[in-house]
Amino acid sequence: MASIASSSSSSSSFTFTASSPFLSRPKLGTHPFSPALLSIPRLTPRKTPNLSLSLTTAAATSKSGGENTVPSKNPKETKKEVVEKEEVEVEEEVPWIQEKALDLVEFTGSVTQAIPGPRVGTSSLPWILAVPLAYAGITFVIAFVKTVKKFTSPRHQRKKLVNKNAMLCKSIDELFQQGSDAVDNSALKGLVQKTGFSVEEILRKYIRYSLNEKPWSADLISGLIQLRKASMLDDSQIAEILNDISRRIVREKGPVVMDMSGFTEKGFKRKLAVQGLFGKVLYLSE
Repeated sequence: MASIASSSSSSSSFTFTASSPFLSRPKLGTHPFSPALLSIPRLTPRKTPNLSLSLTTAAATSKSGGENTVPSKNPKETKKEVVEKEEVEVEEEVPWIQEKALDLVEFTGSVTQAIPGPRVGTSSLPWILAVPLAYAGITFVIAFVKTVKKFTSPRHQRKKLVNKNAMLCKSIDELFQQGSDAVDNSALKGLVQKTGFSVEEILRKYIRYSLNEKPWSADLISGLIQLRKASMLDDSQIAEILNDISRRIVREKGPVVMDMSGFTEKGFKRKLAVQGLFGKVLYLSE
């Protein structure tokens, strides 16, 4: 009983002291500080960026990351990752030809940059320059076509052949003036190379020239005989040359007419000239 009384007295004293206004203290909860202040921040380990990323993945990430990427909470960390992605280099095996082509392009660009002077860009050509240039171009084309037609026309070819024949006959006359010994086979070969005619053509052209332009004399006949020996042609080739000359005379001046009755003075003279030409050809053939 005494123990119970003492316990009751002690409990009453504790109650009194607890209820005393001077010694009272505020009732505190279990946690004296708020959970928000005592919460320890969660540390997340930073992932080291993978340096084996390819340039294609980095480019695709930079293109598609404008709208879908979530901004990082730490701006320094994001900036560091971007710098590391830009510094990534991937070595690819480039073919030898492609490498040389790239070197050539780089060298050409460096040379072009080194050349002094203004750089002319693409600009529209003003009409004040385009119209005269177009007119000059059309005029040049027309003049070129006319020149080609002129040099390929039959008239020009005929004129060129006549000039070449005149040069050939003049060259043979100069050889005869130097002496009969100057007319030999080597001289005829030189004329062949100079004019482009064959030996048969040279002999035929000079005989026709002599029959039409030169007076018929013993010197002329001896010169033609010397030219025939220098040509070193056989009798059949000489006969064919004389027959060709006869055919050309008939084609140009008509056949030989023995009956001269009924012709005018002009026609009579023409037929006499034809008879004289055929008489010369007959004499040469004999």
